[in-house]
Amino acid sequence: MSREEKMISKKWTLQGIKETDPERKMHFFTLALELDPYDVVALNNKGMLHHKKGEFEEAVRCYDRILTLKNQSKPASVLYNKSLALRSLGKYEAALNFVKKAIIHDPDHDKAKKLQDEILRITGTSTGRKTGVLPQKLAVNRVYTEWKPPAISTLLARAMKCSQRDIKYCKGFGEDLIKEKAIQDKLRQHIYCCGKCSFQDKKVCKFPKTKGMAVSETAICRYFNPGKGV
Repeated sequence: MSREEKMISKKWTLQGIKETDPERKMHFFTLALELDPYDVVALNNKGMLHHKKGEFEEAVRCYDRILTLKNQSKPASVLYNKSLALRSLGKYEAALNFVKKAIIHDPDHDKAKKLQDEILRITGTSTGRKTGVLPQKLAVNRVYTEWKPPAISTLLARAMKCSQRDIKYCKGFGEDLIKEKAIQDKLRQHIYCCGKCSFQDKKVCKFPKTKGMAVSETAICRYFNPGKGV
């Protein structure tokens, strides 16, 4: 690629960053990448645009192209973005793998740490870090009986396999309306409850913060995650 082509590519990338309309942004990033297929800034921004449109696999392909480059100076943000896309695809194990890599590259990446905790919560595993809650105290003569379900948007985001922040980009296509109505019905009929939670095992909670606490199967908390087949 000539020096002139590289300069034009950078120009299109900068123009894409300046634009506010998503379609125009995508247009300019695509133009930039036609000249320089490995323009890191254009690839990362195009990946984020694909993510916002719910095109998570296309987003992953953009991030993968960046990660193939040698001497990538700041891979943490790209690893984090790839983890977000994988999480939205429901590929939690892969998402956890990449967010851990992001934290290794940048131990102070607070968003990556938060994402890691979120994935661990969804999968019912633990970081091994102290939470400040003593499971043995929760398990003694205490039974959770409250009805405090998560927000509908939280449950809908899980059903749509995307983050709560991205749910607005996934809504309005019909499927979300059906799933939202189904969630409302399951809450109203108390089908969604501790008895159907993936964290419940033999009437005992497995969630890291309340692990070992006995639960009423008709109760529900904000950490509720539907089990398979629910």
